[in-house]
Amino acid sequence: MPRGVEPRTAVVTGATGQDGYYLVRRLLADGWSVHAAVRDLDGAEAALGRHERLRVVRRDLRDPGPLGALVGDVRPEELYNLAGESSVGASFADPRATWESNAHVVSYLLDTIRHDSPATRFYQASSGEMFGSIPGGGVVHDELAALNPQSPYAAAKAAAHMLCRSYRESYGIRIACGILFNHESHRRGSQFLSRKVVDHVAALAADPTGPPLALGNLKARRDWGFAPDYVEGMMMILRQASIRGVPDEASSYRDYVLGTGSLHEVWELADRAFALAGHRLVWELDGEDPLAWSARFADSGATAVVVDPAFIRPADPHAIAADPARIAADLGWEPRPGLDRFLSDMLDPPVSDEEETASVPVSDPAPLETAHQGAHQG
Repeated sequence: MPRGVEPRTAVVTGATGQDGYYLVRRLLADGWSVHAAVRDLDGAEAALGRHERLRVVRRDLRDPGPLGALVGDVRPEELYNLAGESSVGASFADPRATWESNAHVVSYLLDTIRHDSPATRFYQASSGEMFGSIPGGGVVHDELAALNPQSPYAAAKAAAHMLCRSYRESYGIRIACGILFNHESHRRGSQFLSRKVVDHVAALAADPTGPPLALGNLKARRDWGFAPDYVEGMMMILRQASIRGVPDEASSYRDYVLGTGSLHEVWELADRAFALAGHRLVWELDGEDPLAWSARFADSGATAVVVDPAFIRPADPHAIAADPARIAADLGWEPRPGLDRFLSDMLDPPVSDEEETASVPVSDPAPLETAHQGAHQG
């Protein structure tokens, strides 16, 4: 007879990433015990702090054995897999590593649950990039849209997504995928477009005569939202049975698309970031040649934004957005739309963690796991 799970206990991989940070804090605030799997213990302590119900452990996705052992030992009620390569651009530079961290490790986790903790509910972070785009085809995607990955990142995510569906249907594991579209906050990493734009704009305060901001296709359109809203959606997705009032069994579980449903062009994102920092731009966007597009400062006439051909990738989808109608109807999830919410957060971040998530009381600190306790260097 399968062993039960530890109630109100969660394992979160990728806990120091943007989503992992917000998720860990929310779980702790709600009274859960959290085992946070990270690559860097020192960075984890700086990012997550210490809490009596938080245990931070080092795990390397390139060696999934110890991560599987953690799940088998803890037998968490919930497992959120948020780890892996998260940059489309970086996936082109190292597709093999992207496959290992975004697809291979998922197969290992699923098999661990199947054999060692079958009562665990599993959340997989899928991505809207899996849908890609087809010339002349639709750009708004729901849960039934065909997968058409156009990057190593998207291909690995698509493989993991399909594997989750297979395990749910074949082995009766309660698995749900959140198909997330772009979501941002001041905790977004340096490799992402939003961070690049915001960091450039912020630097203008110290050096307004610096070089212009170099971007790719200014007319590419994406669906951008605010990260804490999406973390709330993740938790609702994994607890969907109680919200929907259906039996808590694998056959009841659904995957959900998370997005705002609104498209914005890259130049719009840049324009709003500059405007929020007090800089008005005049844009030149005529013609079909991306290299001819640019922007200049309205007051000085100096060039503010240019297109770098190195950032133009022909395989990139021109437009991709979400249709979140299912999660709105089933679970009542509604994100805050618009660019200003996350751009303001990135330009003027909160002064305390309590302003980001529910307050988490700090008790006697629990020690972090050290390398000699079986953790692997990340």
